[in-house]
Amino acid sequence: MKEQQNPKLTVCDICGVTAARTVKRPQVLGRGAQMIVVDNVPVIACRNCGESYMTSETMHRLDAVRSKQKAKPAARKIAVAEFFHN
Repeated sequence: MKEQQNPKLTVCDICGVTAARTVKRPQVLGRGAQMIVVDNVPVIACRNCGESYMTSETMHRLDAVRSKQKAKPAARKIAVAEFFHN
């Protein structure tokens, strides 16, 4: 079976290889009582170098969310795990 090329792959800004694609990930802003989780944030992830980064437009939109954080966002229960290091 012949592998199909993914037309959504783009050139990675970090390594320069055409192996990056946009994925949706949650992003945590702030901490403690001021923490807010923004779901479905577009992040560019490279399969070649393993780096992930956001566009400046995405960063500006997250800054806008952070500045409006004083308004009560929709509350949802989420599981929170702590990373333990030996």
